[in-house]
Amino acid sequence: MNRFWAFIERMNLALWIAVIFLFHLILYLSLGTDRWLYATVLATATYTAAFALLKALARNNKKRGVR
Repeated sequence: MNRFWAFIERMNLALWIAVIFLFHLILYLSLGTDRWLYATVLATATYTAAFALLKALARNNKKRGVR
């Protein structure tokens, strides 16, 4: 579990969000979704919230010495 928290703590959030945005963009365009931009932004925002929460938990665990 220590490796997981270390990976989460080191990950570049901006890069992950950009890649997820591009994948969702390609997915919704290829599926022919009418509101593809809206769907892409919402899906990316959901992942952003999840990743930000994980990074906050990783920092909290590091400060408390839970590892």
